[in-house]
Amino acid sequence: MTTKRAFLLRGLATWLVVSLLCCALLYAEQIRRQYWQFDRAFTSLFSTINTALTQNESVIPVLSGDDNLARLQQKFPQIQALEKTIALPLNAPRVEKLSPTSYWLYNPYRQIRVRINLAPFLYSASHFSTVRLSMTTPSALQQERWHWTRQFQQHFQPFTLQASATPQWFAVAWLPHLLIALGWGVIVCLLMLTLWGRKQQQSDRQRADYYQHARLNTLGEMAAGVVHEINQPLTATQMWLQGGMRQLDNGKSEEVRHAMRSALTQTQRISELLTRFRAHLSQEDVTLTAVNLPQSWLRVGNLLEHEPGTKLIRITHAFQALEIRADHLWLEQVLHNLLNNAIQAQLSRGKGWVHITSEAEGDRVRVTLTDGGPGFSPEALKLALMPLYTEREGGLGLGLTLCESLMTRMNGSLQLGNRPDGGAEINLWFIRER
Repeated sequence: MTTKRAFLLRGLATWLVVSLLCCALLYAEQIRRQYWQFDRAFTSLFSTINTALTQNESVIPVLSGDDNLARLQQKFPQIQALEKTIALPLNAPRVEKLSPTSYWLYNPYRQIRVRINLAPFLYSASHFSTVRLSMTTPSALQQERWHWTRQFQQHFQPFTLQASATPQWFAVAWLPHLLIALGWGVIVCLLMLTLWGRKQQQSDRQRADYYQHARLNTLGEMAAGVVHEINQPLTATQMWLQGGMRQLDNGKSEEVRHAMRSALTQTQRISELLTRFRAHLSQEDVTLTAVNLPQSWLRVGNLLEHEPGTKLIRITHAFQALEIRADHLWLEQVLHNLLNNAIQAQLSRGKGWVHITSEAEGDRVRVTLTDGGPGFSPEALKLALMPLYTEREGGLGLGLTLCESLMTRMNGSLQLGNRPDGGAEINLWFIRER
């Protein structure tokens, strides 16, 4: 009961900390998105006004003062009036402010002026707390949290656009926060259940170890009994064979036949004893399923990618047949051993390559793994599948033997060979998945 309560409190604390952290990050992201929405709006507003200011400086040099104002406003709605001036000095100011959003723009060379009104552009940005167009040095906006200031580059209208806004702290979507809390609640519950299950498994494993020791003791007693049982027919067989040899020397064929039949009876008894003993130790047959070959190869590559020297080896593949019938753990163990052998064989050269292909041939799939190493020696082609045989320093000589054993149990086969132009070539045969 105490352990369950400790797991419950630990899960609750974990859920609370993770949920608060994720909700805080989500809330910060939502506020950040608000800022970027305002920033995009400010950029759009600046671009619109900048276009209008550019139009003003482009159109005023070509006006004569007698232009049709209505037609002019159709293309340039920011122009409110067009007037002629008299004896305006050439060095006179080009801009005369009328209001925060309107001003006269002069052209002393043609003695005309136009009244510009930018209010429609500024009023369209109503989502800002403050937005204004400064014709002099702008003053700082202190009351809001976010501020934007950008100066226009027009020669005669070097205005500055200012805007400010305050984050809408409570105008965020709360449903994602609830879903995050619920999601983490489910995840933490599953995690705690998994940990609790593992703890129970550990406890069960400890009990199983106790019973395993008891079974081993029983097995030892049974083995001693089997040895005792086998020793008797073995002794009898030896005696019958020795007697038969003596009778054979004396030329008594009938006694020899009797000795042989008796020895055969004893060996049959030994066979029955061993069969009964083997029945207690035999393994169950494995169930083969459809396995995706490229995915298994990818997992094997991920297992070996951090091994020393692996980065010097270029690993490529070209799979045509993708599905085979196998046990995925045994398949990965076979591919792991073969790929590791190919890599180890090329490390002394400083670089190399490994290539794997697959193709369907009737109801079987042939998987071929080739490399750029030295290949198998004639002796290795004969002995490489035998236990404890190896040509690699520090090798155990069990890898290829294990591969052959696993391939046999998956109803497949393994064939060793060399490429015509050098390097090893290993063919694996699997049952094709229909």
